[in-house]
Amino acid sequence: MKEIKTAVLAASVSVIVSSVIISAGLSGVARPDRTVSVRGLAEREVDADLAVWPLTFTLGSNSLQELQKSILEKTETVQQYLSEYGLSEQDYTVQAPSITDNSVNPYMDKERIRYTYLAKTVLLVRSPKISQVKKAHADSLKLMSHGIAVAQDYDSSISFEFTGLNSIKPEMIAEATKNARTAAEQFALDSGSKVGKIKRASQGLFSIENAAAGLAEKKNIRVVTTVEYLLK
Repeated sequence: MKEIKTAVLAASVSVIVSSVIISAGLSGVARPDRTVSVRGLAEREVDADLAVWPLTFTLGSNSLQELQKSILEKTETVQQYLSEYGLSEQDYTVQAPSITDNSVNPYMDKERIRYTYLAKTVLLVRSPKISQVKKAHADSLKLMSHGIAVAQDYDSSISFEFTGLNSIKPEMIAEATKNARTAAEQFALDSGSKVGKIKRASQGLFSIENAAAGLAEKKNIRVVTTVEYLLK
């Protein structure tokens, strides 16, 4: 009888010790964080600060010497034209002409060749003087009176860029993060929680697009940040 009581007492002690160990083990298990992941958007419309225009024209001749003379004369005429619109040599570069010799082209009908040599000349206008470049581009047909046909194709079209992104990046990121927190606070309010610290955050790419079709000198800048907040 005494042995039975001893065995029962030992078993009870074992159960109590096991319960303490299990309880201690459970209290040491980390609870998963309650979080919410939201996105914040920031948009801004800015003026383009750089105009790029490959002012292109083609000249032809049957003599290389005459072609060279014509290139120099017409290039000088175009430079004078640009100066009338307030564009100096700091606003453009004269690129080396591209010469095509039709006499060595096996696919060219020699009987129909008008010019043996063709020269494609480009003055690359790259200037922050947006309005002056736009005006010069719009009036470029005036050069026809000087025997210069300015190309009007896609490769010679005027484009506008915005180069000051780094100066507004910090403000836009801060705005996007603020908008993300506003969204998180609304979610927390609906769920009876409070927004805590940022657990992790990632910044999306900045996109720069025309503000509207036909309005290339206005740019729309957009960035989205993804932020994960702890919930209390």
